[in-house]
Amino acid sequence: MTGRRSSTESEAQKVTVGICAYNEEKNIGILLDNIATRQELPFGSEIMVVCSGCTDNTAELVNRRAEKDSRIKLHVEAERHGKASAINYILANGTGDTFLFVSADTLPWKSCFKSLLSKLQTPEVGVVCGKPVPVNAFHSLTDKLVHALWFFHDQVFEELDNSGLARHATEIFVIRKGIVKKIPDETINDDAYIALVARKKGWVIRYSSDSGVSICGPKTFSDYIKQRRRILQGHRQVRKATGESPQHLLYIFPKHPILAASLVLSFIKKKGFATFLAFAMVEFTINAVSSIDSLLKRKTNPAWSIASSTKTLVSGPFPTGLNIGAYSTSDINNGLPPLEDRV
Repeated sequence: MTGRRSSTESEAQKVTVGICAYNEEKNIGILLDNIATRQELPFGSEIMVVCSGCTDNTAELVNRRAEKDSRIKLHVEAERHGKASAINYILANGTGDTFLFVSADTLPWKSCFKSLLSKLQTPEVGVVCGKPVPVNAFHSLTDKLVHALWFFHDQVFEELDNSGLARHATEIFVIRKGIVKKIPDETINDDAYIALVARKKGWVIRYSSDSGVSICGPKTFSDYIKQRRRILQGHRQVRKATGESPQHLLYIFPKHPILAASLVLSFIKKKGFATFLAFAMVEFTINAVSSIDSLLKRKTNPAWSIASSTKTLVSGPFPTGLNIGAYSTSDINNGLPPLEDRV
């Protein structure tokens, strides 16, 4: 492994923020305003947005901000080639010393980037990912499944981070330049692929639980199944490409069964057995369907069908009292630019 840097050198690094967008007019402007005004990017950094085959006003909204902020750079793809293609454009053309990728349908909390970058100053760390927190209500079964899924993910990420076993990234992550120069064009789960490649090269993956990012999980059961099915197929794809599974439990159970059992018991203790049972049954069913997809060699197009109900991320302010675990609603609202700046 090469490319180690001292913490002094890391502090001076320029950052290329990468955003891959397809029809994100509802959120892209607020996201860019958030990054520009609330994330304390190092001097000389840039914000690269790839608009791939957009049929709405996403590119126009990005261009409007690029005219006012020279750090914002827009690249438009006339046809939608998929997220992997957009990521490869950013990796090939970004000028930063590190790349920070954030999904276009999310909203980072205040100082999220600063926290991610600070953990990258440790020489052996190659990738740092943040903590996604769903803004879904708790009204429907789907909402409860979304919160159960991300609660469990957070538990697993925290434990693996503490044990030095992390092998996955999330909706927002930062990676040192040069660790991954290109990903396969057909890649579905870019975060899983990039993190596993980095780990196989000897780099440490870290999870930053204080680097919050708001996400909107599926709001319909059909979208939940569609999204989970695609992600599981993406995990199989990564396993085939790298020789290792990015699915944490598949990795933990055979090698660390006591740890896996403790995570399940902790979930039951905090969420209740009924929630665990419903969550486990749904996930088992989706995994079974995904296995059938694999046996029948069904493939997901890199420009996959969008789960449309995930594209209604509330732009804030969020309702007071929103149950988001250990974080207050004001933490999220503080990540937003002033109302008068949201144009």
